[in-house]
Amino acid sequence: MSTAIQEQNKLASLHQFNCQNCGNALSVQNPRAKYIVCQYCGSQLDAQSDTHQVLKKLLANPEKHPPFSFIKLGQKASFQGIDYQVIARTRWRMDYMEYWSDEDGSGYSKEIWVYDEWLLLSEYYTYFYLVEDRSGFSVVEEIVPETPMLRPKDKRMKFYKGQNKHRIQEYGKANVIFFEGESNYQINKGDEIQFSMYKSRGIEYLAEWRLDPTKKYTKEIEFFKETPISKARLLEAFAANPSVLDVKKRFEHWGFVKKLGIWATALMGVLLLYATISGAEIFQQSIPIAQTLDREVLSLPVEVPDAGLYRLKLGASGLSNEQEVYVFAYILDKDSTAINVVDTDFYYYTGVDDEGRWTEKDVGSSEVFRIENPGTYYIQLYTNQDRISQQGTITVSLLKGIWLKRYFIFGLIAFICIAIGAYVKQHYS
Repeated sequence: MSTAIQEQNKLASLHQFNCQNCGNALSVQNPRAKYIVCQYCGSQLDAQSDTHQVLKKLLANPEKHPPFSFIKLGQKASFQGIDYQVIARTRWRMDYMEYWSDEDGSGYSKEIWVYDEWLLLSEYYTYFYLVEDRSGFSVVEEIVPETPMLRPKDKRMKFYKGQNKHRIQEYGKANVIFFEGESNYQINKGDEIQFSMYKSRGIEYLAEWRLDPTKKYTKEIEFFKETPISKARLLEAFAANPSVLDVKKRFEHWGFVKKLGIWATALMGVLLLYATISGAEIFQQSIPIAQTLDREVLSLPVEVPDAGLYRLKLGASGLSNEQEVYVFAYILDKDSTAINVVDTDFYYYTGVDDEGRWTEKDVGSSEVFRIENPGTYYIQLYTNQDRISQQGTITVSLLKGIWLKRYFIFGLIAFICIAIGAYVKQHYS
């Protein structure tokens, strides 16, 4: 959808007058509008007469129902090169059933939702609808379905022959709780519509109908489709309004912060991955498990060239099925004093079931620690098993030049929070 902005000079007000109740200025763009509801005091006035008398007090407190976002009555916009002006807003309260499905089953749950329906009048006196709620915006188009349905008993619908039947996602009723602007008919608080909605390829298809006052007969049936539209595209369409320009600048600012947060999060993730595998190996030795069962075995001497961070890696290979090994590795200095200890469990299980062969194993572990003084050290191994097996080998490795992961974990969390916070500011402020 193109949102190029053109000069807004074709939508001058047809009538301008003051509200007979509160005195605030009102204007009418639609020549067919019979009524106008004052956005300041909630009075419904006759838009066609010369006196514009107050017909009734539609709403007592209009200030309790402010717009959700930047769209306001009287603003101008451009969609697909056509100029529009916002002439009305209806706020609806939905009492409806919503379909749910999870591993425990499926069904419909009772929900309540509130949304605004904005009416825009074009320079050619055609209408354009926008639906807005806390989740975003949608463009509404009236359609003529090939297979019209309201609410089938099996709760599956389709409007076009080429579509598959889709489950109804929502059905119920919606009532008017607020109205401001122009209309061709008298709108009353509490006016009700029935609806059913299904989704196909990300688009919502709705059947809406009204019941007669006795609620026995269906009348005024209409069909619509709602296509999501991004806040960025709407801001571009409404950019001719000075008040929206400030909103657009804030939107772009927080969008930039969000991108920075995403890129920084990705960088922290890469650095965290590197920190996990960082280090240059300065020692490695493999010792058969049979030599270490319930006894302490010393490795060959390990020459540590510098003080600093080191990573001790333990790995198991050649384990038999259902074998579990409890491994203890002590770092000893030249005086046989333990300066650190690493303990871990290794296991290996495999088998065949209805889905084929499966394997579960944990045969690797590592620990980062600091060595304060260079010199000669030893690694002392001890293993124990509930189920005695002589198979397998334990490999010990020592690596230097280690990056601490915790700093990158903190950075990852911080930048994720920044990106999420910027997204919330961008779309919901």
